[in-house]
Order: sequence, then structure tokens, then C-alpha cells
Amino acid sequence: RALRPKAAATRSEQQPTVGAAIQDAKTVEEICRAANEVLLLEGEETAHFHEQDVHRQKNKSASVNGLKRLAKMTLCWCRDDENMRRGIVRLIKGAGLDGTKTNRKKRASDGIDALRATASVLVALHAEDEDDDDTEELRIACNQLARRIEEDAEFLSDGERIVFDWAVRVIESRTGTTTTGGGSGERRRRVIGVEPNEFPFRYLTPNISDVLKNITVEDLRKEVPFKAEKLVTRTGKRVDERRETCFVAESGIGGLAYSGKIMEPTLLSETSLPLVNMIRNAIVEALRNDEEYGGYDINFDCALMNLYPDGASACAWHTDPEMGTVWDRDSVIVSIGETRRFAFRKLAGGEKQRGAEEEQIWVRMHHGDCILMRDDCNDNWEHCVFGKENDSNNSARVSLVFKKALSRGGGTKGHGMKTKGKKKKKKAK
Repeated sequence: RALRPKAAATRSEQQPTVGAAIQDAKTVEEICRAANEVLLLEGEETAHFHEQDVHRQKNKSASVNGLKRLAKMTLCWCRDDENMRRGIVRLIKGAGLDGTKTNRKKRASDGIDALRATASVLVALHAEDEDDDDTEELRIACNQLARRIEEDAEFLSDGERIVFDWAVRVIESRTGTTTTGGGSGERRRRVIGVEPNEFPFRYLTPNISDVLKNITVEDLRKEVPFKAEKLVTRTGKRVDERRETCFVAESGIGGLAYSGKIMEPTLLSETSLPLVNMIRNAIVEALRNDEEYGGYDINFDCALMNLYPDGASACAWHTDPEMGTVWDRDSVIVSIGETRRFAFRKLAGGEKQRGAEEEQIWVRMHHGDCILMRDDCNDNWEHCVFGKENDSNNSARVSLVFKKALSRGGGTKGHGMKTKGKKKKKKAK
């Protein structure tokens, strides 16, 4: 008896939904392929129901998820080809779709997630200084996404406004254009609602790449005498510190009190620590020339340096001690090496809000990125450094926390150090 032909596959069997295709993708290539082959953008609809809000929201949600997954995958990835770039552009356009109109707060939050992920992806793409049709498409897509977020600006939290400020500046630096339109910084100010210098902290993207491009973690390891020590936790327990540290300071500055120990300073000068001194001078000059800070001017004279040797080494939630008493309230963190997520969350009455979900404000700090903490930041906010996001995100990172010592009277700066060695016995009378 002749075999009957198999029934034709249904549409759902022939092609997965865009959400499933992107979620099931295991690689950058597979995510971009799904964006190129399954994602429907405005004007590409083939059926009347594709234009309904619910279907556009599905494409929008899938695009946001795709960008978030790409941002994790591209941490150690710098390959760039036409299909991948086209897929990334389509995901950014998809994230900028209109989507739901009933929950604009969610739409605003999704937009921030997509914009933050886009910034990280563009760092990996090395998209700067390119002037071709693909880059122009990238600029248009990013502008569309930023414009969509501006429509929902009233629904953004304070933390989301800070992330918007950072992400847009990263995207502008990578695409070589004022991505958000309306003149330099104009739309950013409209969205964030305040002047950038009113933030208690700010993720910076200073132009110090010429200084940092040839400085590696290994270079700093050779120059700086890092060491691992014991520290005291909030519960009073003494534990081994996973990271290695070193406090460096100009002559005349004493030690740094930190987690139950006083760190003796290593001399910071042009001859003793030339790379650290070069980075210090570069960030001071960059902030001084930052038009949004109106000539911010502080001469840092010391720094706490932290070496995170691998992805397992992180830093728990904390505030920096003695800011405003021993050290100036303003400090800057410069990140060298591996990408890590750096986060803030607000304190309530000096203590973390127990029993409540605090908003975590975070971005990925890439090589050369900086954070400025100023005024009462360490009184009202705590911060942390998360560990690796995946096994390819496992390399070493160094952070340089630049500070300025305050005079404590009598010419004293910092903490006095205990005299080493045994005390001399008094002579018998």
C-alpha cells in the first residue's frame, strides 16, 4: 500500500515565534540571525493583525531581551560582520517600537534596559570613527530608541535617568554623533530633568582613551605593590579579602582606615608610580575640561587601588568611610581591564531599607570608564562591584579610587601609622 504523504507542517512548526527564537539562541550569531529572519519591524508586517499593539509589543519585548542577552555575550567579543551588525541594528529598532500604551512605566523601563545593553554592545563592536551606511543605520536606530524613551520620561525613576545619561553618552561617543538630537546634551537634560552635576554620582565617559589604551592590568600589577590582607566584616568577623589592595599617596599623607585596618601609603609620584600618576593627571584634566561640570577642579593626591584577580572576586555593598572628615567628599573611580557591573542603591536613614526591594542602579564599567561620587553620595548611597556574568568574563580588573586628603589640623592628613619594631627600654636611673 502506498504511503500517505506527511501532512504539511503548520505555520508554528515551520517558524518559531520571535520571542522563542531569540530566547533559545545560544550564540551572538544565532541571536542576530533570529533578528534578521524572524523579527518584524514597522512596515514589514504581512498580515493585518501584525500591526496590533499586542503583536508589536511581542516584537519589542523580544528585541529588548535580545539586546540584554547580546550585552552579556559580547563582553569578550569584538568580531564584527555585516549580518551581525544588521541583526544588532534590527534589535535596536525593535526595542524602539511603540508597543504597549497601557503600561508606560514598563515601556520606559524596557527602553532603559535596551539602551543600557546597546551601549555595552557598541563598546564591543568598536563602532567608532566609521562612516558608512551601516553606521548611519545604527545612528538612526539609536536615535529612535532614545526618542521613544523621551516620550515616557515622566515614568522613569531617578536611577533610570542616571542610566539614560550614561548610555546616551556612550552611544554618542561610539557612533560619532549627537544621537539624541536637539544639540549636545539637550535631550539628555530634558529626560533626566536636572543638570548632570546635580547627581550624587555619575557614570562618566571621559576622553582619556589616549592615556589608557596602552595601559593593562599587568602593567599596573608590575608597578603597584598589591597584597591581600584580612578585613573585618560588618558582623565583626575577620576574613581573607578576595581582592588585593594598595593605598598610594603623595608625601605627607598618612594611612587609610578601611575595614578594620589602616593601610600604610605607598609614595605616589611621577618617578615612583609613573602609570598611576599619568592616569591621575589625565582624569583631573578631563574633569576640568568637562563643560557639563563647569570646570570641575579637584587635585587628587591619593588613591585606593583594588586588584580583582578573576571573576569570583567582587566587592559587597558598602559606603566609603570618613568622606568629608578625613577625605574630601568627592572621589573618582577609574576602571582598567575586564568589564564589571558597578551598582548603587539608596540608604534610608543611614541603613539599607530592610524588607524592601531597593532599586539597583547599575551599568557595565568598561576599560577606561569612570564614576564620580560627590557631595553626600556616601552618606545616602552604598555601592558594590558584581562578579563575572559568564565564564568568558573572568579576567582581572583594577580600579583606582582617587581621593583628596583633608587637613585634620596641625598639618596632619590621613591616619598616623603605628611605629614598627619594639620600643626602646627606658634607661634605669
